[in-house]
Amino acid sequence: MAENILSILLAYLCGAIPFGYLAGKLNGIDLREHGSHNIGATNAVRVLGKRWGIPVFLCDFLKGFLPVLLMKQHLGGDATAMEAGQMGWLLGVMGAAVLGHTYTCFLHFRGGKGVATSAGVLLALSGFVGGVALGTWALCMVFTRYVSLSSMLAGVAAVAAVLWEFAGDGCVSAADVPVIAVISLLCLLVIVKHRSNVLRLCRGTEPKAFSKKN
Repeated sequence: MAENILSILLAYLCGAIPFGYLAGKLNGIDLREHGSHNIGATNAVRVLGKRWGIPVFLCDFLKGFLPVLLMKQHLGGDATAMEAGQMGWLLGVMGAAVLGHTYTCFLHFRGGKGVATSAGVLLALSGFVGGVALGTWALCMVFTRYVSLSSMLAGVAAVAAVLWEFAGDGCVSAADVPVIAVISLLCLLVIVKHRSNVLRLCRGTEPKAFSKKN
């Protein structure tokens, strides 16, 4: 138990590393004062360019992916076959990694919107769930070029995918309900973090992909 608790703590600390903020500081810029004032990859691309923004995205993705993958392997490697207790520890690591990014202790508990880190978490949990989320994001980006809308729809798609994979046969185990609930909460968190974007989308003032508008 102590080892699992430590894994959750380490997942939070890993998720809390503010790669976007650090990339900005390396360029003499505080991302919180430029663009959308966010430390995530989208604002890093907008303010610092792809040379810095893409590595920020990859780092934010990996800080969700690696802790969950390692914990999943430690618990047996197949999330769909886990018992409720095992799934609880895995979900703890998943939630900790995302909360570390969105509420990082290194920046007074103010972080990013959790999209890249959530994508890493989902792909580590399940290739199917992560693939559906990433595919939805990419497809929406092609047709709309709105990063915010694509991110929110990807979250909704992830909920649908986890329902299909973990409860699609109509037989819901004790371990299925928590994973469905946690993925739904992560989706809700992403949407809440994008509430200002939702208002801009409704007003028609939301900038499209990598626009230099704020």
